[in-house]
Amino acid sequence: MSDQTPLPDTESAAEPQTASGLAFWRRRLQGGSALILLGTLLAVLLACLPVTDTVGQSHVDAAFKRALVGYALARGLNGVISVAQGTEIAIQPAGIGLNLTPGEILDPVNDLVERFSWIMMLASSSLGVQKILLSMSAWQGLLLAVIVTGLALCLCLLVPRLQMGRRLAQRLFLFMLLLRFMMPVISIANDWVYRTFLEADYVSASATLNEAQQAIGQINEEVMVETSDEPVSMMERARALYNNAVAQMDIDQRLDRYKDAAESISESTIQLVVVFLMQTLVFPLVFLFVMLGLIRRLARPWSR
Repeated sequence: MSDQTPLPDTESAAEPQTASGLAFWRRRLQGGSALILLGTLLAVLLACLPVTDTVGQSHVDAAFKRALVGYALARGLNGVISVAQGTEIAIQPAGIGLNLTPGEILDPVNDLVERFSWIMMLASSSLGVQKILLSMSAWQGLLLAVIVTGLALCLCLLVPRLQMGRRLAQRLFLFMLLLRFMMPVISIANDWVYRTFLEADYVSASATLNEAQQAIGQINEEVMVETSDEPVSMMERARALYNNAVAQMDIDQRLDRYKDAAESISESTIQLVVVFLMQTLVFPLVFLFVMLGLIRRLARPWSR
């Protein structure tokens, strides 16, 4: 009999290696590591997509336009009120005098409108800063940092020798994600607050201010037409006497119109101030405070 050396069974030898490899990856991905790995990859993919930046930028642009509209309303009101303050209704034909000084009624409102215009300018500046911060959140260097820290976290989850650096990589990755998504999330949440709670007040207050501006401008035009020409002939003097008698009967009505416009301006101006303070100051600061608290919690283990 001839001695025959049995050939090694490669298939049977590969099966234990495959089984051991599957067991290795199963051990690596147990205890929620698979979910962390999947979430990390999805977060990196979402950070690289411009969807959140586009949505956030559109919301900030819409808020910026609303702030500019509010500023234009404030300046327009200030203009017509200044004209009314400088106008004195003086009807003095044949020695009969009748004066109306609307500046006494509109002077407190004019101070409020001037302060409102300053608030609108500050709101526009705040929204401009938010636009710059949104552009910074989409910076390529920050995107690269998100990708690098995400890959480092994945390696720490898969490679046993890097297990000790898993907590550090995880916190670095979360910190970069906060920097990446903080401003888009703030702008999206800010727009949700506006649409849900503030939009109705903004629309009604803006319409009321626009109507008040037109009403005061119309009264100013009526006053200028009545006081523009001096009567010369006897016929013109007689016509002026008749017009003055009618104007004297109508002067109380004009005062009431000025008072109604002043009251509507005061109420609507305060409403718009509340809307823009909430949208450009209060809510962003609250959200920023929450973000800083999260960052502080992430940084706390490093100081131990």
